[in-house]
Amino acid sequence: MRRLRVSIAVLALWALGGAACGSPEVTDPASADDCAELVEAGRAVAENVLERLSGQTLVELEAANPGDPLAAIEHLMRTSELDERADELGCHPEELRVQACEIYGGLAYRARGEVAREFLAPYLESCD
Repeated sequence: MRRLRVSIAVLALWALGGAACGSPEVTDPASADDCAELVEAGRAVAENVLERLSGQTLVELEAANPGDPLAAIEHLMRTSELDERADELGCHPEELRVQACEIYGGLAYRARGEVAREFLAPYLESCD
């Protein structure tokens, strides 16, 4: 359970620190030409994760894969891709956080279920 929370927090914090206002058509971090587009790609990643987690409970995830409850979403998170592209583009974490708060704010309604809400919680708290 702790590993799940840590992994979810890592992606949520990346989303906070790694997104901006750009073209909504950019869904692949490698395609982002600037920090704003990278934030849009990060939002697309978060949307995919929320869709997969919709209605899921931690108990269900642990039952499906006791050794790695996040196995079902790890491939969707794309954390290393997002981090690498942020480094390549020279995106400052604070810049990304501010832009992510603007872009990701509307995702709260998609957080259905305890795990999805837990995934978004660190992001939403840092935007207040």
